[in-house]
Formats: sequence, structure tokens, C-alpha cells
Amino acid sequence: MMEEKNNLTVADLNQTLRQINAQCVAGNNECQQVINDLKELEQFLDDFYFLNLENGYIIGVCNHQTMLFSAMRILPSLELTMGNVIACCECGCIADASTLLRKYRDDLFFYLYILVCNSLDLESKQAKSMIEKIGKWNENELKDFQIGQVLKEIAMAPQLKDIVIKYHLKESFKTIGDTLNNYVHSNGREYYNRRYNDYFLSGGLVGELKELVMKARYMTMVFIILLFLCSPVSVMGEDYIDYLDCGETPPENSQYWVAPFVEHFVKDNISLIDSNCLEYLRENTVMQI
Repeated sequence: MMEEKNNLTVADLNQTLRQINAQCVAGNNECQQVINDLKELEQFLDDFYFLNLENGYIIGVCNHQTMLFSAMRILPSLELTMGNVIACCECGCIADASTLLRKYRDDLFFYLYILVCNSLDLESKQAKSMIEKIGKWNENELKDFQIGQVLKEIAMAPQLKDIVIKYHLKESFKTIGDTLNNYVHSNGREYYNRRYNDYFLSGGLVGELKELVMKARYMTMVFIILLFLCSPVSVMGEDYIDYLDCGETPPENSQYWVAPFVEHFVKDNISLIDSNCLEYLRENTVMQI
């Protein structure tokens, strides 16, 4: 720790605080290892975007007109937001990274909200209510629609009710949300950006980075397992379509194969929810994982 505190030179006086922080973080191997975990998540989001270029659309009736809604604007934004989270972490700005992580969460689950809506009977009361909100979003007129409402309506979907209760997802999300809100609203002296050396007075920057990575991976993992149940096509591998595009007969049941990068992500991160959750997916989804 003393070596880390003494690694600044007279030349640093000509640098901004952000530049000094970035220099120190770049020289800390532990910090770099944790930040690499976020970069892997960023790559996962990039792969997920290209896997779902043809998905994310719903047809619904809004204001007595049949409309096609696309959620595809959200996926590249998610990847870019994660890139900005990484940039903040590289400068030791945990408060800013956490604020962006809240945006990431909100966007991630609004995308899921659209797909959940598409999985419902579009004539049902719940679907009509959701389509109305999606329509306002599509017209850039959505107001006062809080993340709590988004999560509540997602949890009400028939195919998701059981897993939300079984694995206490509502409670976990509330805990994470409360922490992120503390950073957004600066609800205490601990929830501000700091000089690199100041982190070591409260336990170290590495620990804070690890906690942020855990939140990001957990939220993304919940998002993916809910997709298995409400939108299996979102995690389907490309083999089935590739065979059809080539005029060949796809292998039997290949429409149920999961994209390899999604399968790896699930198996690497399922313990963040519950190790038994993998078996739950196998029993409750058509997808082969």
C-alpha cells in the first residue's frame, strides 16, 4: 500500500486529478484484473446484440392503430453504457460508474419489459397496459415510469412469477437498487468520487471494483435467465437459421440449441443466483442448456 501511495511524482502536478487517478489504476494489477471482468461483460453485450439483430420487435395496438415497436435501439446503448462504466472505473470514479450502472439496469430491464410484453396474449389487460407505455416510449413521450413499475410488471408475467419468488429476485434487486440510488443521490460521504489514495483509507479500490462487477454480472445474469423463460429465441444459437439459409435441413432439435457464448456466460455466473437455478432452467424451458 505504501508503494501505491508514493507512486506520484512532481510531474503529476501538471496532470488533472482524473489523469492521476487513471495512471494509478493503470499501475495496479489487481484493479486491472477486475476491470477486465467488466470488459468481458462488454464483449458479451456486443455478441448478444449481433445475435438479436432480428429480434426485439413486437406488434401491438396503440391508440387504435396497429404498430411495430423495436427495442433494438436499446442493445447498442447497453454496450456503450458498459463501456462508459469501464472508463469511469479506469479513472477510479466509482460513484460515476455506479450511477451509470443504474442506467444500465434500467435499460436492460426495459428491453426485457418489451420482450415480456411480446410473450403475453396481446389482448390481455396486462399486455395492453404495457403496450400503451411502450407506445409512449416509442414516441419519446414516456414520463414518470419508474424501474419499480417495470420490474413489477415483468414479475407478473405468468412464466416468470415462479422463478422471481423461488430465487428471491425482487429482494436482491431492491438491495442493489438501494445501493445504486445512494450513489446517484449522494446519500452520504462514501458515495462520492475520490482520489485514488483516499480509497485505501476505507478498504481499497479493488474491493469497490469487485462489488460493482458483482452487481453488473448479477443483473445481467438475471436478465438472461428470464429471457430463457419469456423469449427463448433471444438466446438461440445461429445454427438452425444458418442451415435454413443454406437450403439444408437443420439437425434435429437444433432450434433449441443455445448460443455457445450465452451458455458459457450462464454456467460461469449461475452461482450468483443459485447453483440449482441451472437445473430449474433445464426443467422449465425448451432450450437445451
